[in-house]
Amino acid sequence: MDSLAARAGETGGLPSHEVDAGTPAGAASDARVAFYVDQPFHDAILRPVCSILRPQVNTIYTADRAEVVRFAPHVLVEASFADLAYFRRHLPLTVIGSVDHGLTPKGGPRRIGLHADEAGKRFDFICVSDDNMANAFREAGVEPKEFWYTGYPQLDPLFRRDAPPVLGLDPAQPTVLFAPTWNAGFSAAPVLGKRVAQLIRGTRPRLNIIIKPHPHMAVRRGRWMGWWRDLAERDPGVLLVADTSADVTPYLLAADVLVSDVSSVTFLYLALDRPVVLVTNPHHRFDPAYDPDDLNWRWRDLATEVTDTSKLAGAVADALAHPEARAETRQRYADSLFGPRRDGRNAQRIADKINEMIAGMGATVPYAITPRPAGRGLRARWRNRNHRLVRNEFYLRHVKGLTEDARLWVRMARARLRQLLGR
Repeated sequence: MDSLAARAGETGGLPSHEVDAGTPAGAASDARVAFYVDQPFHDAILRPVCSILRPQVNTIYTADRAEVVRFAPHVLVEASFADLAYFRRHLPLTVIGSVDHGLTPKGGPRRIGLHADEAGKRFDFICVSDDNMANAFREAGVEPKEFWYTGYPQLDPLFRRDAPPVLGLDPAQPTVLFAPTWNAGFSAAPVLGKRVAQLIRGTRPRLNIIIKPHPHMAVRRGRWMGWWRDLAERDPGVLLVADTSADVTPYLLAADVLVSDVSSVTFLYLALDRPVVLVTNPHHRFDPAYDPDDLNWRWRDLATEVTDTSKLAGAVADALAHPEARAETRQRYADSLFGPRRDGRNAQRIADKINEMIAGMGATVPYAITPRPAGRGLRARWRNRNHRLVRNEFYLRHVKGLTEDARLWVRMARARLRQLLGR
């Protein structure tokens, strides 16, 4: 396998203007299937399904929502709930489904329920791995016409036990993957700070460390990225995956131990049945996204939980020495999450379901209407402006990111004040 280390600084994903279309001459169906890649890191989730379908149907794979509308697909697949209301307005006859982009919702379904109108939160299908995820959507008031129990396509390389990549690290040394989430109140990144390698290694200085930041960190957490860039430049045993949108699964395959926090990467790693160490941010209860009922908090016993950073190196050393510890707990949770779908064919199952649905539409699958134009009215212009705004790097870094942090600190200050007042 080609070295990923050589590509660690590349910018990944599909640029917003790029359209990747495929129209096979011998397609078995006249149906059109669109894949909307709202975020570059969705590529690892959607592309395997698209690759299976491309020889059989007409496909488009794009980050441009207007191009999706022009394509007038019979089926639209995305890996989130982004722009669902937009597509419902402009493609009212299109079957729209989501593969989602994680094994745990972490507030995502609630955001659909709170901020979308009735049409804007209605998927025709949502692909899930288990009843836990389906119930999380239901409890948030997001009920698709169907839940497809297909499994999660990003897991396929893990279940197949694909060969780990060549990373340029010392193969004689164990490897730890540090994969933190981005929320200020949840992330292990600010807890470990610039001393992340020292705190993970302790007295074992030759331990390999891969740092795989959450995809949002490139824009929203520039200071943290700066810490890790400096560290990787100084320490040949540290690899920073600078392309934060890169697929995490190759690095999971390369790791002997995962160190994380509340990232859904933890649940991906269950597919490998390897040890996990979780660092708990002391401010987690004040984060606006905190929900004690999320699996991220209820299932922490699958790992060694660390609340004192001085204990992290010992926890990592124990995990390396005794990888069988907590295996029974990991297996129980893996059974709940994955069920029987561990054959590395989750992407194939999703493609099969789409083909089955297309076959039920008829031989030629005519699209009965002309898609609605984007619109030129005041309301349409306002919606388009908001669409551009939430993807603007300056806004995400200096407005959205700072606002989210401010909410955390305000909650912490209120709690402190109540404590001082004895309430």
